[in-house]
Amino acid sequence: MADIKTDYLGLSLANPIIITSSRLTATLDGVKRCEDAGAGAVVLKSIFEEQIDFDSAKMLEGADASYHADAYDFFANTSKDYYIDRYLELVEQAKASLSIPVIASVNCIHSGSWIDYAHRFQEVNADALEMNVYIIPSDASKTPEHIEQEYDRLVKEVRSKISIPLALKIGQQFTALANRLRRFEMLGVDALVLFNRFYRTDIDINKELMVPGKVLSVPEESAIPLQWTALSSGELDLDICANSGIFTGEDMIKQLLAGAACVGICSAVMKHGHGVINTMNKDLEQWMDRKGYQSIADFKGKLCQENLEHPDLWERSQYVKAVCGIE
Repeated sequence: MADIKTDYLGLSLANPIIITSSRLTATLDGVKRCEDAGAGAVVLKSIFEEQIDFDSAKMLEGADASYHADAYDFFANTSKDYYIDRYLELVEQAKASLSIPVIASVNCIHSGSWIDYAHRFQEVNADALEMNVYIIPSDASKTPEHIEQEYDRLVKEVRSKISIPLALKIGQQFTALANRLRRFEMLGVDALVLFNRFYRTDIDINKELMVPGKVLSVPEESAIPLQWTALSSGELDLDICANSGIFTGEDMIKQLLAGAACVGICSAVMKHGHGVINTMNKDLEQWMDRKGYQSIADFKGKLCQENLEHPDLWERSQYVKAVCGIE
């Protein structure tokens, strides 16, 4: 039988399926269920930098810093410790209860006080840290260079605080994405998660209010991570986790052929239940047996840009064929 083990972030995974940060991984019972269903690793539900600051501010509502500055500072620090301690407790419990890798996650938009807590993720034995950077370049006064400098600053600061593997989860909104990915590699990132699904908004025309858009991904969204995994995997000396729109074993196989080390899934489980994990793994095993592959290493990246006779197939050629009908 085919061996579907893979390596990601220097960790050995029994299979390439990682359950991404979501309500599926928000509790100890939740991550245990993911492991029992056959997941190769879990990314715990992200702690948000705003969550720490907001909850801290809420606890201090009505407090007067001028009345007793020492006491105010004490409670300000204690309140932040309280909320991050709750998250770290989940990391610690998950590590003690699971046999699969447990990856902590922080969702952030800029460097700030939360950076001071980064070292605590490894102190509770998280196998790795995933940093989900959520910068929407909506401020017209900020240049592309400014936005990229923010990313660099975040990565540098976190990298200086931890020695455990660091994964960076990003969106695709960069002017020169290939250059950006290489820059992240140079800054010491161990893996890239391609891509983040930024928060979607919608409008209720009856209430005339802004409302949340669709949260779950759809299969069509797998095309962008597939393309960029194929374009980047042979160029970079780091791992790639393909993310978004991956629902089936076939979807996973495509990403592995493009060069991904693993895939992140969430919507597939939310829509179809935890049984989809085992189904996807079995589909991978059966495909490998049919093709005669003994391990994922036998075919990983086989169809990445660097391994194709005509690498432009991943860039413009297929587009021209699809739009113009040129063979």
